[in-house]
Amino acid sequence: MRRRFSALPVRLLLILTLTLTVACDETRDNGPACGDGTCASGENPGNCVADCPVTCGDGWCTAPIESRENCAPDCVIDCATATDLSPNIASGELFYGYPALGMDADAPSCGSFEGAREVYVRFTPDFTGELVVSTQHPSTNTTTILEVREDTCDGSPVGCVAPQSGGATLTVQVQALRAYVVMVETGGGDAAGGEDDVFALSLGRRGVCDGLGSVTDITSELLSGQTFAVDTSGGAGSVAGTCGGGTAPETRLTFVAPAGGEWIATTAHPATTYDTLLHLRQGSPDGTSFCASSEAEIACANGAGSIAPASWMRFDAVEGVFHDLFVDGADGASGTATLLLGLAAPSPFAADLLGCSHTGFVDRYAFFATAGAEVTLTADTVDAPTAADLRLRLRAPDGTELHEADDDFACTFPPPQWSCPTYTFTAPAAGLYTTEIYVGTSEACADRTRVGYELTVNVAGTPAEMILFGDQ
Repeated sequence: MRRRFSALPVRLLLILTLTLTVACDETRDNGPACGDGTCASGENPGNCVADCPVTCGDGWCTAPIESRENCAPDCVIDCATATDLSPNIASGELFYGYPALGMDADAPSCGSFEGAREVYVRFTPDFTGELVVSTQHPSTNTTTILEVREDTCDGSPVGCVAPQSGGATLTVQVQALRAYVVMVETGGGDAAGGEDDVFALSLGRRGVCDGLGSVTDITSELLSGQTFAVDTSGGAGSVAGTCGGGTAPETRLTFVAPAGGEWIATTAHPATTYDTLLHLRQGSPDGTSFCASSEAEIACANGAGSIAPASWMRFDAVEGVFHDLFVDGADGASGTATLLLGLAAPSPFAADLLGCSHTGFVDRYAFFATAGAEVTLTADTVDAPTAADLRLRLRAPDGTELHEADDDFACTFPPPQWSCPTYTFTAPAAGLYTTEIYVGTSEACADRTRVGYELTVNVAGTPAEMILFGDQ
């Protein structure tokens, strides 16, 4: 009798096929396995001798097969060929190291990564004191362990730090004219030193980024209408901008930006007594400060043109990101200064008051005018639903009230129901003038929770470059 074979149901075949496919994919996704006969990325003689045979000259000192006696190329570090970073201490220049070009010949005293390579550099300081070694820079994309040793590559450790992730900073005591070596060991996704792994290394005297000098957090006072008085004469003089400041002491102001976009910082104020210079460094989105990293600079400005010797610096801030702002000096100058910091507000500028109150809600702007310049200020309504009886107050650079404008022309909206302010004057002196926008004493508003307005300021016939530094 002929036997009949029934075919498997289509659904069962699909299930079996998918199961086999997933199993194959999982096998492939597991990556290289030690003992599979292939010396793959991430494997080396130090962690998988079965796939990566020990070869003298491969960059790994694989004990006990290799030693200083039988394989000097892998196990003996030639400090004489290490890069000398002595000039970088004063210049602030960064050194870029590539772990893939290093060698696995030793291990830091405070911890090590399996199969990791080390990069060595050397330096001889010209001073006795505290020196800071750091890989805390935007370019560093791997975890770094730092160790400083005396005299030679195999000398006694004077300091070591092993962070959980990312860059590291190590402060050590050094003696003038004595030789030192820095060992940098990395452990990124490929502890052996992946082709894309890199670290930036800086050497410098301990300074304002390391707890010395004046540091003030101004986050809570931003956009409150406040200015910031500083004195740089007692600063550490440890940080410079790309536009100068290398020989001058500085003051450090830190903040987390409450809003993104273009900001302006200026020292144009009667209380500023010297030739200032401003520069700014931006941290990472995770809250890391790159205070000591020249890579992190996003703006630098020296006094120029009609605003000199004060400084005027524009920069793009990222909301929620940490920033380090330095009030520095040109050509070694130092002294007292007053800083104003706020959002860029190109004229004409539309904004809102978040309530209808004569004294409770005031927006404050600043603009620069040269002596003798004709200045015109106008505040107008922007639409009927947010129209109100607006007022405008003008103050001189020293804060003295010059004029309060009210009821000068019919407001554009709701149609005209209230009068709006405008004022024209000749600037008596060069400086940073301020203006305040608020609701009149009648507190007449179409909406009690929102008052819309547009402020226009022209200086010598040109739209002013305004700063919104008080936004309520």
